[in-house]
Amino acid sequence: MNPDIQDIFLRKSTFGYSYDRILLDADGKPIDYLFIETNPVFEEMLGFKPGKVAGKRCSEIVPQVLEDSFNWVECFGNVALTGKSTELEAYSVALKKWFHLSVFSPQTEFFIVISFDITNQKKTEEELLKSKEELREYIESAPDGVFITDSSFNYIYANSAACEMVGYNRDELLRLKIKDVIATEDVPGHQRTLSELQVRNKSSRISHLIRKDEKKITVDISVVNLKDGKLMAFCKDITKQEKLENEKNQYFSAFQKTTQPILITDSEGKIISVNFSFLDMYGYTRNEVIGRNPHILNPGREVYENLGVNLFEYEMKFKDLWNSIRDPNVRTWQGEVINRRKNNSLVWINLLVNAVYDDNGTLQSVIGFPVDMTVSHELAQKNRITLYQTIADLAELRDDDTGNHMKRVGLFAKLLARELGKNDKYCNDIEVFAPMHDIGKVGILDSILMAPRKLSPEEFQIMKSHTTLGYNIVKGKDEFEMAAAITLCHHEKFDGSGYPNGIAGKHIPLSAHITALCDVYDALRSKRPYKEPWTHEDTVKHIVGSAGTHFDPDLISVFISLKDRFQSVFQELMD
Repeated sequence: MNPDIQDIFLRKSTFGYSYDRILLDADGKPIDYLFIETNPVFEEMLGFKPGKVAGKRCSEIVPQVLEDSFNWVECFGNVALTGKSTELEAYSVALKKWFHLSVFSPQTEFFIVISFDITNQKKTEEELLKSKEELREYIESAPDGVFITDSSFNYIYANSAACEMVGYNRDELLRLKIKDVIATEDVPGHQRTLSELQVRNKSSRISHLIRKDEKKITVDISVVNLKDGKLMAFCKDITKQEKLENEKNQYFSAFQKTTQPILITDSEGKIISVNFSFLDMYGYTRNEVIGRNPHILNPGREVYENLGVNLFEYEMKFKDLWNSIRDPNVRTWQGEVINRRKNNSLVWINLLVNAVYDDNGTLQSVIGFPVDMTVSHELAQKNRITLYQTIADLAELRDDDTGNHMKRVGLFAKLLARELGKNDKYCNDIEVFAPMHDIGKVGILDSILMAPRKLSPEEFQIMKSHTTLGYNIVKGKDEFEMAAAITLCHHEKFDGSGYPNGIAGKHIPLSAHITALCDVYDALRSKRPYKEPWTHEDTVKHIVGSAGTHFDPDLISVFISLKDRFQSVFQELMD
């Protein structure tokens, strides 16, 4: 090669070039080397500008190199003295660089070094190796199973989670094939996966594996193609989740199909779930109730009051309900409530409410179990009415009053109560209890009760005692509170001249005062052994004339507005 061209080649080359001589001690042992000729790339590798290296020994310009763990002098001396070429990679601690070196000797004691700075390459390799190691650690420590098979479906890798999942150690598992751990019923699914991999390079399915102990587990498996026909599968053991899901489905099915209506709300009181029985009972669709408050079932205070539940009782009932379920130490409440269906009909409910709390004592949800008691409530009411009528009939048997007299008094009383604006319960109760006003007569002697003559003062005193006798029969019982007032006070008069206690005006219970007016109207209209029946006109005239003495003028005003209705009832139920 032309010397000029050679010089240009070395100066323009991308590799380092140095022509060197090994320096020996007195014993012929290499101790240093001399840079005879170098190119710019080599000088830059040593950290010098061009022209600063040639003609100098290594110990002069980079003595620290001689302290490297790699023995450069020994390496170069061996080539220079033996003539044997070498190629190697070495790291210089002094220069903080990796080099790829080709070293050969043109003549004894001389050597040439062709060097490449491979520091960046080495860093890349180290980072890649580190990444691979980290990836291997990630896969090995992954909570889900990772399996790799060759093209014949033999297992060639499995991480710790995979081995634990199927119950084999790694050596055992790597001697198996896919078919050895897959459940028989999942073979078709495996075939579909292989077909899908040919099209999409990935596939997912729920599969079942057989463990070494022959127990079956359920896995969520995703498979991808690798090079050379290898497959990698990622498996998540969902056996417990599947069991929980099955149990959840069973509970949900039972929840939906049970004949017991059930309602569930969140901690804020919004309905989050209802079953079919609940929807059937109330007539709503699921979309109409989900997200709403159970208050949609409450007919309101006025309905409760109309059915005999006063405002205080109403407020205390629901206050007690919420206080109970919001107390972690109580959590439950049971009582009777009135609900309204979608079609506006009312339903009497025996309600059991349970609150659900988490381990931290935080309210999570509320479960309501409403039981329709409407039929039994109506039956109980009917039985009570029958009982009350039977009690009233006892007095009738001892008196000359007729059965229709009792019915008419009840209907008259209900007419007056309704016109006065009383609620439904009050009106229904007075219809039942007004006919019981004379039940105390069961304790009066027949000689007095049946006497076809005017009673003596002494006998009349005995006769008047039927008010207290009747009162003593029904007093002290909540359901007979109105009956007790009627039996005791139906002979009291507005001006205080009545008996047994001579009370007057508004102190007379309204139910007793209503009953008294109705009884007087019907008694005057009816035939008795000791008198002929009065006409409607004369009876009304007499009662109106008693305003302020026998009867409250306000009650008389209401009676006047209803007098024609009284006449109609009397004629329809005439004896």
